[in-house]
Amino acid sequence: MKIAYTTTFNTKDVTYWSGTPFYMSKALENQNDVQYIGSLERKLPRFFWIKRAWKRIVSGQRECSEFNIAVAQYYSQQADGALKNKSFDVIVSPLIHPICYLKSKAPIVLWTDGLYAGFLGFYPEFSRHSTRSIAEGNAITKECLSRCSLAIFSSDWAARTAIEVYGVNKDIVKVVPYGANIDNPPTRQEVDLFLKNRSRKTVNLLFMGKPWNRKGGDVVFRVVHALHALGQSVELHVVGCYPPDMKNMPDFIKCHGFISKNTPAGVQAINALLAQAHFLFVPSRAEAFGLVFCEANAFGVPCLTTHIGGIPTIVKDNINGMTFELDADASTYCDYIIDLMKHYDRYEAMAMRAFHEFETRLNWTVATREVCSLIEKMDHNKKGTT
Repeated sequence: MKIAYTTTFNTKDVTYWSGTPFYMSKALENQNDVQYIGSLERKLPRFFWIKRAWKRIVSGQRECSEFNIAVAQYYSQQADGALKNKSFDVIVSPLIHPICYLKSKAPIVLWTDGLYAGFLGFYPEFSRHSTRSIAEGNAITKECLSRCSLAIFSSDWAARTAIEVYGVNKDIVKVVPYGANIDNPPTRQEVDLFLKNRSRKTVNLLFMGKPWNRKGGDVVFRVVHALHALGQSVELHVVGCYPPDMKNMPDFIKCHGFISKNTPAGVQAINALLAQAHFLFVPSRAEAFGLVFCEANAFGVPCLTTHIGGIPTIVKDNINGMTFELDADASTYCDYIIDLMKHYDRYEAMAMRAFHEFETRLNWTVATREVCSLIEKMDHNKKGTT
């Protein structure tokens, strides 16, 4: 199958979007002939920045440069130019912007983690959009979805947004979770060894995330302190950021700051932290998907998180972790953790189920194989009706 993989940015830049488009396209390339469309130039309307500043001063609202019809039209115009006089079986994009105004006759497939209406008011950066930005964001999204032969989402949450908010035909909406962004995932034998080396007395928790508040870092701290107060030996490793208050940090909390995955030393450090962790503990307040949960499962690490956004598509309760309500108190988390540490055979079984979820569902090879199958069925059905 010949695929035009269409983005606004350089897909081979592994730093963009946590590397998701890179790993997605790389896995597609292992099974198909993939041609890349992008990077594309962003062209804002005249006086955009002046209007944006004025809007912020007058009303405190934000004009969004990303969800702007003129910008989206220019992206699609460039993509059309790159696609001209070329033959592809399908156009695939991980985001709406380069495909929402495409004129190409090739079938279009969107495979993304969420839509504008789902992000609005959910993520902090989508909380103060102007009336105009909201109207244009929804208009762009509708235009994109109207052109899609398939609208594939990484979670049930995003798929519901497409159907319930944008009225997309259920027949073209599919859910295929993303895979872990890992180059050389552990083998089952290595995961067995990780489990044998994990402490049976001290529970090792790992928090990974850049935005402290959105990822629930404050909740993690409350739970860890509560565990310690209850007499449970505990150790917390914080990766991706530093807590707002670093004063009087107890010995059982280790803060590593940002660790880059783009260096061998960084990858080695993150892998070592995952290998020794009992749980990945990221109780997010907003999350469209959460690739870090897939990556933790690859190391046989169950996840403790919240029942929000796209997370429940990844984390299945008592299978590869546990999701809690946003308002769950520290004692609820503590009871769950302590119970599993007391019945360690149940913890070990959950850890191996987590690895099984990665092997069978949460990796890019499986994900892209399913997407390619959906595309082929789409093409077959189309031929059958002509």
